[in-house]
Amino acid sequence: MRRISVLVLALAVLAAALPGEAQQQKNITWTAGQVGGGWYSQAGGFVELIKSKDPSFNIKVIPGAGIQNMTKLQQGETEIAWGLPPFIMASYQGQDPYKDKHSDMRLVMNGLGFVHSQWAVPADYPYKSIREIFESKKAITIGTTPPGGSDEWVMRKIFEFYKTSYNDVRSRGGKVVLVSYTDLANQYRDRNMDVFFANLAVPGAALQEASLARKMKILPLDDDCIKFLEGHGLSRGVIPRGSYKDVVNNDKDIPTIAMANAIVANQKVAADVVYQFTKVLLADVTAVRKVHPAFKDFDPKDAVRLANVPLHPGAEKAYREAGLLK
Repeated sequence: MRRISVLVLALAVLAAALPGEAQQQKNITWTAGQVGGGWYSQAGGFVELIKSKDPSFNIKVIPGAGIQNMTKLQQGETEIAWGLPPFIMASYQGQDPYKDKHSDMRLVMNGLGFVHSQWAVPADYPYKSIREIFESKKAITIGTTPPGGSDEWVMRKIFEFYKTSYNDVRSRGGKVVLVSYTDLANQYRDRNMDVFFANLAVPGAALQEASLARKMKILPLDDDCIKFLEGHGLSRGVIPRGSYKDVVNNDKDIPTIAMANAIVANQKVAADVVYQFTKVLLADVTAVRKVHPAFKDFDPKDAVRLANVPLHPGAEKAYREAGLLK
């Protein structure tokens, strides 16, 4: 009888505790990038890290894209999202490519590595520069991900710099392919596509996969094109030597353009949730750096600033406690 009474008491205590525990669950949707891309896998890595430190987090990672993520965040479709500084700032201020100000945009963490624009072609491709490709006026098949993401936006800007367009490519018998990273890798591998353009953290999984079956080289961005893109909020960068095993010009740094990765949140997300999220990451910077090679140089000092975009109050509290804000 005594054992039964103890068991009943234990069950009663457990039943009374469950509602409180359920309320403590931190349910978050994280809008990342396309499946097969760096953002999607990086978000997944962060989720594993955060849950290992704080099991009360329940974070669901869903696909997204660099430009669209900002609007999804503003409209309350997601609590947090990956973002890129040019689009975060443009959305907050209501500038191109956004029509309205995204006033609920708040920074959580900046400086989580970079995405690099990568113009990949077959190793035996006859052209040595992007300029040569466009000046040849030959038919080309070029592919990137669909509109709404940073890849297609940057590729259009490069087309703009070289005074050409998708219609120009098509008029010469070429094709512009706008599909997922997985489909792009398959089309490159199957020799249905000559130019694979991606805006990904290095090394990009889709480019690695594509190069396994068909050797590639990555063309450097011309210096005047880099300067043009800097005028649109991007930063000069390089794809470091040794980044890709099956890229034939992997023995040297490849000049290109880059954008920092940042995590943003809707200001309506509870301050305590964002505080705990940020605190977990700041507490183990070594683990953060191990999530993806792109994060190997992450420095929390770079995390707290992004032009005129304000910090989320929860993140601000975590940074003040860590001594990163005065």
